[in-house]
Amino acid sequence: MSKTNKIAHVYFEQLNGVRFLAVLLVLIDHWFAETLPIPLGHLGVVIFFVLSGFLITRILFEQADDIRQNSISFWVKVKNFIVRRSLRIFPIYFLVCFLGLVLNISPIRKEWIWLFTYTPNWYIMFKHTWLGVWDHFWSLAVEEQYYLLFPYFIFLLPIKKYKWLFLFMLLVGVLSRFIFYINYTAIERENFWLINYVNPFAAIDCFGLGGILAYFFHFGFFEKVRKWFNALTIIFALILTISILLLNHFQELKHASFGFLVIERFIFALFSFIFLGYSIQGKASVLGKFLTFQPIEYLGKISYGIYLYHNFIFNIYHNQGNTLFGFLDNRFGLSQIFLFQNQFLLFLFNFVLLTILAFLSWNLIEKPFNKLKNNFN
Repeated sequence: MSKTNKIAHVYFEQLNGVRFLAVLLVLIDHWFAETLPIPLGHLGVVIFFVLSGFLITRILFEQADDIRQNSISFWVKVKNFIVRRSLRIFPIYFLVCFLGLVLNISPIRKEWIWLFTYTPNWYIMFKHTWLGVWDHFWSLAVEEQYYLLFPYFIFLLPIKKYKWLFLFMLLVGVLSRFIFYINYTAIERENFWLINYVNPFAAIDCFGLGGILAYFFHFGFFEKVRKWFNALTIIFALILTISILLLNHFQELKHASFGFLVIERFIFALFSFIFLGYSIQGKASVLGKFLTFQPIEYLGKISYGIYLYHNFIFNIYHNQGNTLFGFLDNRFGLSQIFLFQNQFLLFLFNFVLLTILAFLSWNLIEKPFNKLKNNFN
């Protein structure tokens, strides 16, 4: 592949808007659980996975080019990549964990080792149970485990093998979920579906689809496939996504079905792949204008904090004494106030609290650490 075929690094403002849409789906799922007929959080998480696959693979392609063309040390590139990711992710992650220990936000004092080693997804797999208000950390753990291993494949494989790597990732993701499906009875699958849900191998096809999009873009193929990513294909993929949701979640053993355990995540990833492919084409479309609308774009910029903190603000699944709203409710009886008995107004109140916290987090902690990344280019 000649150097001239490759595309220089491009910053896509639209992707912050995509981040916001993804985290909004998670919030709607976790905060409207009693009234929402179908769960949307899984789709939000899959969008994050595909987006991470796209962005991280693009970065790694550029670093791999530097290794090949300028004889830069492989280990220097690995170190810089991991340090840069750590500066972005670790500061508020570990701050929250330390605060959780101090405030005794259950069950961290009992299960701290899983959270501090970035392995809460493995805890969920082994224990077959969630982690209370910490349970959403599973997806952060899956991403981090991907970040730690994936650079070696991109840096060590020849360019001509990349397409086979991504196809292998698609196969591993679907196959790992299928193996879980055939190895358990329906009742067992209903009881132990979490094993399949948080397994990092069962998410690898999402990162693989993001990687394919990065491959198209970095190596100059995107113009040839651009026509695949249009409003009609998004609508088709959205209809398919809604259909699989309705099919899977209106049955007696909704967590035991082949559709939920094997197919749903791939359909969500395919929708995310098409949605991202359309989103990165420019800001002129209606979607592009929405994604780059300044408030939406900013909320996407602080979306990591929004995701990380949201369960500690409010979560309908868990003991409200472990959340900020639960604390305020215990002190001031907020749930007895008429306004907070309205689900939409309750959502808005908690969203404002969450946005303020994420805003402060970004400006006081995340942004200063982000600037340190420049020392590891």
